[in-house]
Formats: sequence, structure tokens, C-alpha cells
Amino acid sequence: MSGHEQRIQKIAYLPGGERIVTCSDDKTVRIWDVETGEQEGTGMEHESWVQGLAVTRDGKRILSGGYDKRIRVGELILGPIKGHQDWVRCVLWSLDGSQLFSASDDHTIRCWNSDTGESIGEPWEGHTHWVSSLSLSPDGTKVASASKDKTVRFWDAQSGDPIDQPLQHDEAVHAVTFSPSGEFVASGGDDKKVSIWRVPWWDDTQKQVITAFAYVPTPFLTVFIPAGTQILIRRPLSSNVSRSLSDDRFL
Repeated sequence: MSGHEQRIQKIAYLPGGERIVTCSDDKTVRIWDVETGEQEGTGMEHESWVQGLAVTRDGKRILSGGYDKRIRVGELILGPIKGHQDWVRCVLWSLDGSQLFSASDDHTIRCWNSDTGESIGEPWEGHTHWVSSLSLSPDGTKVASASKDKTVRFWDAQSGDPIDQPLQHDEAVHAVTFSPSGEFVASGGDDKKVSIWRVPWWDDTQKQVITAFAYVPTPFLTVFIPAGTQILIRRPLSSNVSRSLSDDRFL
């Protein structure tokens, strides 16, 4: 599939798997037929690079955000007058599609009414550098955010109030996601580690469960392992670092 004129930033499948949507530094959001490779329609245009992309669960609405400080929901345009004051790096839908969330280089997260484009409440403040990634908990009640300020923070999805203390990385954090159960979040960034944490409201006595996964170049292999089996992950022989995982929740 070719058509974008600059780097592609994000890709998402639409429900059914027959179409995908992409956003790019060429200022456009485009929909593609997976079978034919052809673009559908004319796409949506921003005034600058597009970095954030999200699709509702029913696939009927596409959300995008970019360096023009604007958020687009189809033909509805949000900001920058009442919106973010800097680049929009990430966008996210609520479970029912009635609200949307956006994260920006202005250090804030904002919540919006997806039908009217009106801002809901005040900006969520707490990060001290740009916010690069957002994730919604499986029950839709909490949002996790990752930032260049080296932290992952949690927020109440309705009120925007911060939850507990931030999780601290050694370097900037660029990605965060909730586990399907909602018990854990995984995060990663410039420290070259994937960290998995138990969310603070689940069990406050144990925060970080796994500090890092070792990377060992190897072909992909699918192995079925019974629950409760102990796995030992080692680095190459030049390193004496190893990690043991015995909790069947990670298998």
C-alpha cells in the first residue's frame, strides 16, 4: 500500500480486519482496503505532521492529533484556541466513544466531549515534560500516561484527579499500556527496558513486578507452556544478568 509521501506514524485496524487506517508526517490520515491495497476516499488533512491515531470500538469514528495542536474527529476539529498549546502526541477514546483524551507537549492531558468538541473540565496537570502515551484501563475508569519526565502516572478517567504516586523510570518513558486484566501496566522508553508494574490500587505492597526483559536475537517460536511452569530468561553468556518468572499470570 503506497500513497503517503512521508513517514507513517501510526497504524490501526478497523473492526473486521478488512481495512486499516494510517496517519503520517505528510499531514494526512488515510483508510486502506487490506485486500486490494487501495486507498478509500480522500482521507483527512491536518496542517502539520499527524502523530496520534485512535479508532472507536465499532470502527465508525477516527480520532487523530498532530503537531498543528489540533485534534480531529472526522470533520470535527478541536483546538488550538480552547485546546492544547503545543503538539498533540497521543489520542485515546473512552470505551463508549462519548469522550476522548489527548496528550500533548504542553505537559497536559485533556478530556473532550466527542460530539460537541467541548473540553470537559480543566487540563490534567502533573507531568513536567511532554506526554507521549496514554492507555485506558479495561473497565474504562482510569487512564495511564507516560512522559519524557521519566514517569508513568495514573488518573481518574471521569474527574481527571491523579491516583497515587507516579511510577519512576531512569529515563524518558514513551509507551504505556494496561494488561487485559487491568492488574498491571507495561511501560518502556529511553532506559531500554520494558517494565511491568502492579497498579497501585490493586496491591499497594508490591509495585514493580518485573524490571526488565532481556533481548536475545532469535527466530520467532511459539511454545505452549502449562500454567505454573517456571521460566528462566538469560542474557547471552557475556552477561551475568538473569531473570526468573514463576508467576503464571505472565504466561
